[in-house]
Amino acid sequence: MKLNIWTLLFQIINFVVLLFILRRILYKPIREIIEKRRGIVAKTVEDAEKTKKEALELKEKQQEELKKFKEVQDRLLGQTREEALKERNKLLSEAKEDAVKIIEKEKALFDAEKKRIETELKTKCLEITSIFASNLLKDISDKELHMAVVRRFLKENEIMVSDVSKMKETAEALNIDLVTAYPFSMDDEKVVRGTLEARIAKKIKINTTIDETLIAGVRVKVGDTIYDASLAGRINAIALKLKETS
Repeated sequence: MKLNIWTLLFQIINFVVLLFILRRILYKPIREIIEKRRGIVAKTVEDAEKTKKEALELKEKQQEELKKFKEVQDRLLGQTREEALKERNKLLSEAKEDAVKIIEKEKALFDAEKKRIETELKTKCLEITSIFASNLLKDISDKELHMAVVRRFLKENEIMVSDVSKMKETAEALNIDLVTAYPFSMDDEKVVRGTLEARIAKKIKINTTIDETLIAGVRVKVGDTIYDASLAGRINAIALKLKETS
């Protein structure tokens, strides 16, 4: 096969022309497209990096906010626990004070009731003792015992004598109401009047009545003052004194 130089040269020229045409028509647009695509990719990568950075910053900010929120939450929980503890202690203290007041009140009521019952029991015991003593003395009382009590009264009536001596009596005789457990005979009444007149240094007028509940002895009334020299009066006086001192 014989190689034609002109044909080869012509083909080479055609190829160069084709390359020039392709370069002018295709290479530049394709290169621009590639460059543009590369710019888009770079920008996309840059945006992605920026977005990633912003996301990291947002995450860090959120974590910081969460940390602050947790700190605030812990502080509020601590304050709430502290306030709850204070309130609990306050309620316990108030409950304790109320309990103490209730106990003291109940104790005071109990002591008052106890004292009342004890007083009632003592009063009842004194009443029973007085009744027993009165009945016992009634059983053994007689005219002789009665007169012995009267004679003792006539001998030891300094208080009545002192009181009567201070009285300003305008009448000729001093009126005396005399209550006796046993009837006085004429001689007994004379003895009583004579003894009283001698001690009082005044004339007296005796109004006599009988009261068997006196057991023995007499009760004398001069003006508004009563002088009790009876066994019943002595028993009542002893019971009253025991009641006051108990």
